[in-house]
Amino acid sequence: MNYNWQQSDWPNFNYDISVVQDVLFAFAEKTGQVSGILKSLPDNIQTDAIIDFMVCEAIKTSEIEGEYLTSKGSDSIEVGVVA
Repeated sequence: MNYNWQQSDWPNFNYDISVVQDVLFAFAEKTGQVSGILKSLPDNIQTDAIIDFMVCEAIKTSEIEGEYLTSKGSDSIEVGVVA
């Protein structure tokens, strides 16, 4: 599977929302559940969870650019959060 920017019609591509609508609704529901769980945690655990999430996102995002980081190598990524 190619990334959107790798498609021949990028950035003028078309899609059928009905094909992904159920997946999007399920994702939105799960996001709400995770948000509720996160808010029920103590502040220090919330902060740790958010930092872990941001590091995971940085790792996955870097793969788009062909850089493969590990969580250990991402510890030095500055995300502007003081734990």
